[in-house]
Amino acid sequence: MGKSSLVSSSQPRSIAVGDFNNDNLIDIVVANSGSNTIDIFLSRDNGTFMDQNIHTAGSQSSPYSVVTNDFNSDSFIDIAVANYRTNNVGMFFGYGNGTISTQTPFSTGSSHPFFIKTGDFNNDNRSDIVIANHGTNSIGVYLGRGDGSFQTEKRFFTGYDSVPYSIDVNDFNNDNNLDIVVANYGTNNIGIFLGRGNGDFESQMTYSTNMNSNPTSVAVGDFNNDNHLDIVVANNGTGNLGIFFGFGNGTFAKQTIYSLGSNSYPQYVAVGDFNGDQELDIAIVTSNNDQIQIILGSGNGTFFILATYDEMPNSHSFSIVIADFNKDNQSDIAVSNYGTNNVLVMSGYFTELLTRQTTYIVNIDSRLTCIATADFDNDGYLDIVVNGIAYDSLLLLAGTSNGTFARKKIFSAGYQSQPNEFCICDVNNDNQLDIITANMGSDSVGVILGDANQIFRNVTTYSTGIHSSPASVAVGDVNNDTNLDIISANSHTSSVSVLLGYGDGNFAIAVMYSVGIGNDPSSLALGDVNNDGYLDIAITNYFACSLSILYGDGYGVFRLMIFSTGYNSGPRSITLVDLNDDSYLDIVVANNGASDI
Repeated sequence: MGKSSLVSSSQPRSIAVGDFNNDNLIDIVVANSGSNTIDIFLSRDNGTFMDQNIHTAGSQSSPYSVVTNDFNSDSFIDIAVANYRTNNVGMFFGYGNGTISTQTPFSTGSSHPFFIKTGDFNNDNRSDIVIANHGTNSIGVYLGRGDGSFQTEKRFFTGYDSVPYSIDVNDFNNDNNLDIVVANYGTNNIGIFLGRGNGDFESQMTYSTNMNSNPTSVAVGDFNNDNHLDIVVANNGTGNLGIFFGFGNGTFAKQTIYSLGSNSYPQYVAVGDFNGDQELDIAIVTSNNDQIQIILGSGNGTFFILATYDEMPNSHSFSIVIADFNKDNQSDIAVSNYGTNNVLVMSGYFTELLTRQTTYIVNIDSRLTCIATADFDNDGYLDIVVNGIAYDSLLLLAGTSNGTFARKKIFSAGYQSQPNEFCICDVNNDNQLDIITANMGSDSVGVILGDANQIFRNVTTYSTGIHSSPASVAVGDVNNDTNLDIISANSHTSSVSVLLGYGDGNFAIAVMYSVGIGNDPSSLALGDVNNDGYLDIAITNYFACSLSILYGDGYGVFRLMIFSTGYNSGPRSITLVDLNDDSYLDIVVANNGASDI
């Protein structure tokens, strides 16, 4: 999943989505308990967001939860906020252009509203509200009049010291009336309120989530494809997920538990299809170890963990929402991070869990640092090449028709070469793939020419300068003669070597370009970063925490500019790609020191 971060106001606690400006793109609204505000982030058509518009929810209001719907029947999305400290719900009415009204509050008594949800509980086609009330151990139902106002609260008891924490709504007994499920943090259970269709509800039925579980979030979906709705609950105290499988009549089986690991403290749970198999999966944010976990559903009620995504330290995520922000028909995730005052947006892509692993032994202590795939023998099957720094060699694994690989050949990169990185290309224009190595041990680049039988000629090496220790290598036509040239990033001489190619597999003597004194270049990439039609060189400088750009003139000559990547960032790897489809190359750097991108 691709990540982006939106700077929010103080202590964002809850997040919701809606199209606030009628451009058919999903926007984000965040409730900020620390600054007593809500932020609206309007979406762009490339999946990014504009800077936030900030709206006050009232002095010392502490908005804890936010929800969106059309509450005044004008076909524009409105916002409702549960203001915990001022004991009210704040209504912000949308104008359909991305702007909203000032807050119109209505009192909830001394309830301390903690969580808010919306639905039509009396089947009048008007939006109603239900609130989890911390202060009164109850849920409060407010029936909407359709003009943005609401009837007097109907209150339903959730149990002494229940501390209701989270709510979801759906039809659990197939009577076409909305029901309510609530996570009762204090009494370690979930409560079911079956709706009568007129705004009233049956008394609560409870299901245990086990001692000290302290459930903090609930979500609803059909996880076993029996056409009956099930419930998933985040058990914060016991570090697990609980699944309650529904029978379709408003009752549920005993909880099935899935562990999320010790000290995980799951805070919030949401449901979506994250791998495109039409089966419901689960996303969880864990407040203690600052992670997002994606758990894949099999469609029969069983689950297995697909991936764990680390967030920033001390992010303390409170809420998560699923939506398609970039209109690619895939589930994206937005998370409100209370501790780091930001909203994390993760663009989804369909993934499959790798259920089978095959290990291929190379050599003990080979020190493998680089791997690539290509079809070297033109048989239609991809082969694998991997380096071995300790053995001054490369290993070729030949691909077969059944997806396995045969140990084909080990070939030398040169005596004491220590090949740290390599790239694959055709440097002699014979339509056969060749390999170029960055040899840290011998201060050289190696050219290994290939043929259609997976037989490679002996390596020819070209000096990159005394004590240069090239760490990275790339190829491209930097002088526009249609022949590939070689560029190496020299870690010990703070330089780049450019070797112009003749098109027959031979190369000119290296020309050196400084990337800045003491910069220790660690990786490089080629691309036209200034759109002048000529290849440029982008280099990460590990110790200097900087990025060097050598702008090419199309004749194999370059000029230098240096950009900071941040204090103690330690940039280790780089790639060039157009991330936002504006026809300009963007630069992506992996910062080893700062543990970020």
